[in-house]
Amino acid sequence: MRISKKAYYGLRAITALATEGELSVHDMALTENMPEEYLHKILQILKREGLVSSEKGAHGGYTLARPLDAISVWDIVSTLDGGWKSFAPPRLTHASPYPKLTHCQTNQVWKELEQKIETTLSAMTLDQITTNTLHS
Repeated sequence: MRISKKAYYGLRAITALATEGELSVHDMALTENMPEEYLHKILQILKREGLVSSEKGAHGGYTLARPLDAISVWDIVSTLDGGWKSFAPPRLTHASPYPKLTHCQTNQVWKELEQKIETTLSAMTLDQITTNTLHS
């Protein structure tokens, strides 16, 4: 399984804001080594969803819009990627071997995995990430 570049950059950006406070897109792109235009688009999405806020002007930049313990990794992933769907069942045809045998039963495995991922990422907050208190 892979996380999208958008979600990866988004988590890094929000973590940078959590540790540094207010940052401009330019400064964040430089310090985090991310493409500035792409980062700007990501931050606009996060702003629209109420995870970050921004101040315009020469001394402006982005800040977190919520406390550290009120932003989860799932908030970021679901905002930027629409959640985590690790599985899309294949289209079965009459030519498929055993088209009815385990289709519904095996789909339950992937649904369970998706739920576990959401539950795990929902429990991980920025506060835990920035204080290194994530539980293994």
